[in-house]
Amino acid sequence: MELAIATIEANELIAHDNTTLQRGLLPAPTLRGDGFEAAARYQPGRSNALLGGDFYDVLQTDDLSVHVILGDVSGHGAAEAALAVHLRMAWRTAVLCGMSQLEQLRILESILTAQRRDSDTYATVVSVVFPPDGHSARVVNAGHPGLLLRRSTEVRWVEPRPGIPLGLFPGAVDWEEMELEIAPGDRVVLFTDGLYEGRIDASARLGEDGLMELAARYSHLPSQKFIDALLAGAASMAAPFGGLADDVAVLHLGWSLLGPPPG
Repeated sequence: MELAIATIEANELIAHDNTTLQRGLLPAPTLRGDGFEAAARYQPGRSNALLGGDFYDVLQTDDLSVHVILGDVSGHGAAEAALAVHLRMAWRTAVLCGMSQLEQLRILESILTAQRRDSDTYATVVSVVFPPDGHSARVVNAGHPGLLLRRSTEVRWVEPRPGIPLGLFPGAVDWEEMELEIAPGDRVVLFTDGLYEGRIDASARLGEDGLMELAARYSHLPSQKFIDALLAGAASMAAPFGGLADDVAVLHLGWSLLGPPPG
């Protein structure tokens, strides 16, 4: 009996330590003041886990530009979650070193190919920079889904040119920088494909069209409630068919009406 109790206590301690470690590896967006608003939702596809293969981060640099990364490592296991952490930390370091978006993606691809266990593992990534003038955003897409642009109560789908995912054909760089015009009060919503790949019947998934219908339904909601409603709506529709089995990350981003803080 004493041995059984000791075993249970040891397992509980290991579980607690694992949870604490995973929680410590979750991103902590770094912003200066209240000039920029970033809301997030993150839901691993694995049960009893805090981390999955999806990753994101938000970092504001000394020039007040806000840098954002959101990515999706193929696969759903602990190895993919660990690789996602490597990529996120490498990205943050690259931003702080002043590398351009294209240079950042080259670094991330080299790390992915060096660290992955399976040569078939790849990652889709979208990188966005919001300059402090508040009139535009620079977007680079490496095989990732499109994004949503919220303007007042209207939502539209924006499809930056999708380059090759990281690690799919190492060295075959075809990424391009796109400038996205934004107006005061506009919000950019980034997400991974787990948000819309849940089944809604035996033969169909929610898909981009279904996601747009959800976005229009909830377009009156403020930032955090909007992305919470998107995820809850997608999960509810997929629940009768196994739920959302993939990792999901969603970001809601934009300058507040006050604009960037003086610097």
